[in-house]
Amino acid sequence: MLPIVPADKGLSISTGRKTAIKVMKLSYIFIGVFLLSFLGRGEIYAQSSLRQYKKNSVLAAGSWYKIGISAPGIYKIDAAFLQSMEITGLPSARLRLFGSGGQMLGEPNAAPRYDDLPEVALQVEDGGDGVLDGSDYALFYAPGPHRWLYNSSTKTFTHQQHLYADTAWYYITTTGTGLRVTTAGDEPAGAVPEYTFDYHAFYERDSLNFLNSGKQWWGQEFSKVVGLTRSYRFNLPSAAAGKVWVSMRAAARSSTGSNFNATVNKVPAITNMYLLPVTGNIFEGVATAVTATGGADAGEPDLEIGVEFLPGNINDKGWLDYLEVQTRCAPVLPAAGVLDFRSTRYAGSGHPGRFAVHNANAQTYIWDVTDPLNPVEMKTTLQGDSLLFTGKNDRLHEYIAFRAAAAGRPDFAGTVPNQDLHGSGPADMLIVTTRTLLPQAERLAAMHRAADQLSVQVTTIDQVYQEFASGTPDPTALRDYVKMFYDRGPAPRYLLLFGAASYDYRQRVKNNTNDIPSWQSEASLDAIRSYVSDDYFGILKDEGDITGTAKPDLLDIGIGRIPARNEAEARLAVDKILRYRQPAAFGAWRNQVTLLADDEDDNLHFEDAEKMGAILSADAKLLNTDKIYADAYPQETGSSGAIYPEVNKAIARKINKGTLVLNYTGHGSNSRLAAENIMDAGSISDWHNENKLPLFITATCDFAPYDDPGITSLGHKVLLQHTSGAIALMTTTRAVFSASNQLMNANYMKVAFTPLADGRMPALGTAAMLAKNLTYSSSGDAVNNRKFQLLGDPALTLAFPTYRVITDSINGRAATGQPDTVKGLGMYTVKGHIEDAQGNRVTAYNGVLYTTVYDQPALLKTRGNDVGSQVAGYKLQRNVLFQGTQTVNSGRFSFTFVAPVDIREGDGRGKISYYTSNEQLDGNGYFDNFTTGGQASPPVADVNGPSVNAWLDSRSFRSGDITGPDPLLIVDLADSSGINISGNNGLYQLTAILDSTEYIVLNDYFGASLDSYKKGNVLFPLKGLSTGEHRITIKAWDSRNNGATTTIYFKVAEQGILTIDEVRNFPNPFHDVTRFSFLHNRQGEELELTLQVFTLGGRLVKTMRSTIISTAGRFEGMPWDGRNDSGAKLSSGLYVYRLIIRTSTGTKMKGGKLVLL
Repeated sequence: MLPIVPADKGLSISTGRKTAIKVMKLSYIFIGVFLLSFLGRGEIYAQSSLRQYKKNSVLAAGSWYKIGISAPGIYKIDAAFLQSMEITGLPSARLRLFGSGGQMLGEPNAAPRYDDLPEVALQVEDGGDGVLDGSDYALFYAPGPHRWLYNSSTKTFTHQQHLYADTAWYYITTTGTGLRVTTAGDEPAGAVPEYTFDYHAFYERDSLNFLNSGKQWWGQEFSKVVGLTRSYRFNLPSAAAGKVWVSMRAAARSSTGSNFNATVNKVPAITNMYLLPVTGNIFEGVATAVTATGGADAGEPDLEIGVEFLPGNINDKGWLDYLEVQTRCAPVLPAAGVLDFRSTRYAGSGHPGRFAVHNANAQTYIWDVTDPLNPVEMKTTLQGDSLLFTGKNDRLHEYIAFRAAAAGRPDFAGTVPNQDLHGSGPADMLIVTTRTLLPQAERLAAMHRAADQLSVQVTTIDQVYQEFASGTPDPTALRDYVKMFYDRGPAPRYLLLFGAASYDYRQRVKNNTNDIPSWQSEASLDAIRSYVSDDYFGILKDEGDITGTAKPDLLDIGIGRIPARNEAEARLAVDKILRYRQPAAFGAWRNQVTLLADDEDDNLHFEDAEKMGAILSADAKLLNTDKIYADAYPQETGSSGAIYPEVNKAIARKINKGTLVLNYTGHGSNSRLAAENIMDAGSISDWHNENKLPLFITATCDFAPYDDPGITSLGHKVLLQHTSGAIALMTTTRAVFSASNQLMNANYMKVAFTPLADGRMPALGTAAMLAKNLTYSSSGDAVNNRKFQLLGDPALTLAFPTYRVITDSINGRAATGQPDTVKGLGMYTVKGHIEDAQGNRVTAYNGVLYTTVYDQPALLKTRGNDVGSQVAGYKLQRNVLFQGTQTVNSGRFSFTFVAPVDIREGDGRGKISYYTSNEQLDGNGYFDNFTTGGQASPPVADVNGPSVNAWLDSRSFRSGDITGPDPLLIVDLADSSGINISGNNGLYQLTAILDSTEYIVLNDYFGASLDSYKKGNVLFPLKGLSTGEHRITIKAWDSRNNGATTTIYFKVAEQGILTIDEVRNFPNPFHDVTRFSFLHNRQGEELELTLQVFTLGGRLVKTMRSTIISTAGRFEGMPWDGRNDSGAKLSSGLYVYRLIIRTSTGTKMKGGKLVLL
């Protein structure tokens, strides 16, 4: 078809050398008409922008067949084509076609658009028998996926290449009576002759995106290396009647500036199109772009547009975006038999125009396709080879002349199952996913329906495209789908985009994953202004327009994305969410928030983190704040520069112990946090927090650019590639500014921990929406705010406990009275109860209470490690006076503790932090109406230190046993005065010293025994121990600073190799039963055991087999009663035994002797 000419069929490109460049299949010259949008008058044939929705989609019933076209023109559906779809003997009246044309949807909400699939008129030729068979056919007009935009004020055209697709889709059905092409009425009188028409064509090749961001793509390169000149050929239907106008857009990267020129048949049209230099500064673009227009006379219909790049220096490069060619020429039907045309000369004047299309014959038809869904066949008169007709000029009209034999054939894409998104009822939550990920999306939806009583609609993105974009993968279709629910009401609360996105909408990059689309900014050359955002899908009011330059539109729905690239990532994400809601995830970690801050930049990040801490102190007193500030730790020098190994360890410890939120402020990238690499992909291997998943808030640059399939970011790995990691990310996708980050971060922290009007805590999506709206309302930096994205389930609420723990009294004094003082060595009894959200004591509640009594905040200082870091003070409430567990019975509790002698002096307030849970529910609370300091008189003298017992892996461990490289240290402690874990005095801390070189503080790992302050235990995972002999010494102190130590010795076997030692039986000799035991290094693995007993003569008398999983390095559980394989008791005497142990990595065999009495 002539309206669209592929580059290798009618377009030649000369590079100024003898070799030719073959253009990609995406390169086209378009000379056809595309659906016109009249910019000057806002006219387009579609429904009103005041949205009205059908009750049901046309796809809800009947059989549907999908066909595609890639170029504008006339298309034929003949009997043979129908037969290929298994449709035969069809009454011609029942052939129907639906589709909107496939052009890009308008982004402003007020832009007009079709609802559902509109019907397209057909011209049917059935031979008069009413049945489509034999050589019968139907014709329809398709404007193609791309369009020309007409400005009625300047009477000029601008092309619009479809950003998202090269194919427009239509739908055939055979139910009902079809819409047909109509015939024009009588020709109006007083027509003025139209001898020429407005020709327009464009060339655009999209193959390069400089930043992997933004909507703009670029075409062929111009440089010294690949060539400075190229030529492009356009074929007019007849010689130009005046100047040929060329519009060109190009980009260049030059340190001194550069120019482009363009010629028409060697005649200059555009000269010295200057492009400014770029410096490479991040605040400037990676290239500069310019558009220019110029004209030249051309005496023949064959046009050669030459493009030349003039570099400023040898390394400069230029890129062509597009060429547009416009002129007027006589309408001559080409040999291929199709010509589209229009005339702006009298458009809008009201005077009819008289056209003559030349090279026509009796088989030539002319349709008015101004309304592409409802073409009108014009009344024509054939005079010689000229076909005459009169058209209206009330506005610009579009025509197409054709011979039926020249009609194109659409592509059959398959049948379409029935669907009816328009028939959906209201929903609290919308989930849009792919067919592949649908089972996982349904799992998540089922959880929200059951646990949260949400009505959830799960939809595939293909269904959305079909009802809202005629099958075209246009992101605006997704926005319009959400808006339909919003307009109908009640508005949905959450939108989950369940699938990966890509900046490449048209599958040009390797391993592309554009499954659930994102919205890209127009800016594509400037890393600061270019961004991706899902906010687009949540701006739902009629006046909403994300491209507007006025005050940013507010969000109307909470949006989140799970950017899973495959089913495995989707399953892992849902597994995490389901596990997050289970009682196995209960724990006092839900009371913790951690602030993580970078160093340098004149303490900017430290100060921003301190502002977050102030918000938490004011608005989230239920939570305990920990602070990991890089500059507060020793800085070391590694092979690649400065490092903070103690910060890396502190982060790992905090994540493993659990924190509800981890909030980072500072520098970062998609692969790490901070220049000192305090977190990277390798860090995740040290995390084991499957049931303690935090929300990551990262106020840093491009931590999770989820739309780049060439990058698996650190954010992506934390969320989707490890059972540990994070439950969700409130993160950034592009380069951002710290000042705007701080505002967005602060607003999120404010709303995330503030109950809603109904008392509920906000879900993640609600918090993100409220924080963004608060930021949009107070900040002019809309671009920076768009770069923040919730990656996670928007309907999921952070793990805030349900109940409240209330303090009633301390040592009999009402908690509501004047503040009391907790003193060193004083004994205190605290009583309280459990309340529901309405303040009622929950008498039916029974569970366990976890209590931490904090000393007043300590004043700490940073170190000023770098030139850009100054020493600064900050407060942290970290010293623990008591940590214990108590029984809650019928909603009441009581506990007693002795405060350690090391207590901080001053008038600061202490804090009791509570967490309680049972098998179904949990709760938390705090009490801070007391001060700390001073000393009480101890009632009884105590000079003895605590009892200390230590093991590895299990309490069956014996000093000298074998372990693996990652044993679990177990310590039991007891003392009548309680154990000192306050950390107020560095000399008196609960510690472990490994091999006399590694000093480990265990204060945070101590837990008191149930209902006792006098005893408790430590569980601490040791990691990565070397092969060989080791020792570890535990030192503990009681509340009066009486100390005690114990040391254990152990051997770490070579990793990967099965090691067996100390195979023995006990008792030996024996009469009734003896047990066989051994040491091994395969803790937690499956072991196959075979025991064989022989007489001294070598006769096998007993074989026993067992498969075990031993969690400890010592196994003591294989009994033998002295009987043979037949069950008979063996004679007394000396026997020999052999124990065979098999694992997946090897087999070991050891033996010994035993005496049966």
